[in-house]
Amino acid sequence: MKDFLKSAYVALIIVGIADFFSPVRIRDLVLDYVFVTLIWNFFYTRIKDNKIMKLHKNYARTLYSLVITSSGVVPFVIDKWGSSFSAVYMFTAITVLLFGEDPGEMIGFILSFLVFIHFNRDVWILLNSILMTMIASRTLREVYRRSDVMKSAFYASIGSLLVSILKYLIDGYAGTYEFYISFLNPLVSSVFILGILPYIEYTSRIYSNIGLMELGNLNNPLLKELSIKAPGTYQHSTMVANLSEAAAERIGSNSLLARVASYYHDIGKMRRSGFFVENQFEGTNPHDEISPFLSHLILDEHVKYGLELARKYRLPIPVECVISEHHGTRVQKYFYYKAKEIDPNISEDEFRYPGPKPRFKESGIIMLADSVEAASRTLRNRSHSHIKSLVENIVMGIFSERQLDSSGLTLEDLELIIDEFTRVITTFYHRRVEYPKEETVQ
Repeated sequence: MKDFLKSAYVALIIVGIADFFSPVRIRDLVLDYVFVTLIWNFFYTRIKDNKIMKLHKNYARTLYSLVITSSGVVPFVIDKWGSSFSAVYMFTAITVLLFGEDPGEMIGFILSFLVFIHFNRDVWILLNSILMTMIASRTLREVYRRSDVMKSAFYASIGSLLVSILKYLIDGYAGTYEFYISFLNPLVSSVFILGILPYIEYTSRIYSNIGLMELGNLNNPLLKELSIKAPGTYQHSTMVANLSEAAAERIGSNSLLARVASYYHDIGKMRRSGFFVENQFEGTNPHDEISPFLSHLILDEHVKYGLELARKYRLPIPVECVISEHHGTRVQKYFYYKAKEIDPNISEDEFRYPGPKPRFKESGIIMLADSVEAASRTLRNRSHSHIKSLVENIVMGIFSERQLDSSGLTLEDLELIIDEFTRVITTFYHRRVEYPKEETVQ
């Protein structure tokens, strides 16, 4: 009931804005309101439980902004220039790219029924708008290149042209001008989509897969700085990325997000990089010269500084979450035991990372990959059985610490992750053939 009332309230705003830009009769306004309430309620109940949507208020704010903006722009444009100039495809496509299929369909169906009722209940407008919605939601679910958006727009253009031809065959009226506009509209919209998308991503910090691909480029200035200031951490992060991507793909999660977030999860180690073991030369460990309490603070700092960099460089919200979550609330056991030698009554809680625990699958995978990659470097016997035993112990140890409770990872997922981690590490450490030395010719 609470969700339905919320849907009714949002529908009131949407219909009010649409009516402001394109006034209709009271009867049509009521019909508008009923349709929008039902559509919003149907889709919102499917969207609200999505873990990603709960990460930050920006998700709801950006989605609401898109709905409100589109409910004003679409009726206004059609009222001024005709149904052939409809922007339904553009707003649906942007929403699918940023939020996924369900939110995109929600906006598409809302706009379809708004223009249907606002413009003399023209069934051709409704048919064309729903077709644009379905094409956008189906063809843009997994897009990684700009050319994929152009391809989707071409399919939408063909669909829009077919509706115009069908209208001409049945109603017997349609000008050449309408055919041209129907075909060109989605193609022109795709140019606007690709032009607007980076601004929405930068402002909201909600990134499409296209934006994530750009962030995953190892020539990114932040990653290049990491490779210079903390080369060991950079190598560690790339290996974690390989593990996380493979595991995420195996269980059906967003493998691109897992890879990109892995690259950035330890960027905070650029400050005081020498205090982290992967950046230390043999025999030099500055922690030997300071107290374990100070060491704990330095390790904590890499998370805090990483969050500062994430906000400064406008990294995606899920990446920022991974930076704070990849250690969860685990105990820094090495320094805890050192401190216990000084004060036997010291509490474990004083040596815990601040957290929170991973809140979505990709974050949980990266926590596991981070620990597994670090531990695999210490293995002397790198046979398949020893690697699998190590991976199982680490994964199930983190699971038993209840660090994965909020991640959404199931026991079945963990079994698949263990198999994938073992495969990747075994491949990485596979035995090479020792080539015979060439004989020296006398």
